Amino acid sequence: MKDNKIVGYILFTKIKIGESDEIALAPLGILPEYQRKGIGGALIKEGHRIAKKLGYHYSIVLGSEKYYPKFGYIPAINYGIMPPFQVENENFMAIKLNETDKEIKGVVKYAKEFGI
Repeated sequence: MKDNKIVGYILFTKIKIGESDEIALAPLGILPEYQRKGIGGALIKEGHRIAKKLGYHYSIVLGSEKYYPKFGYIPAINYGIMPPFQVENENFMAIKLNETDKEIKGVVKYAKEFGI
């Protein structure tokens, strides 16, 4: 917030990867006049901090291969995580938030509201 005005927001949605509950980042939005000031990055980092504290192991994102790698996202296929739709590997990314003993791999299943 700046001057009682919301200038950016972030949303994480629960997803399934195999049998594991994980999260997807989307959307992330910053008002144009506040972009390139670190607000999006701060929102992502704080979202990751909270998600890690809550015990999530991975966050996925469908987005720019030029933006999200700055925050640790790599092609999800590197983790064995696949999208439920056709998309370039470089745009479907994941970040490992917490270590886990069990292997978490498979096709992402979005909430039914996404209609995927």
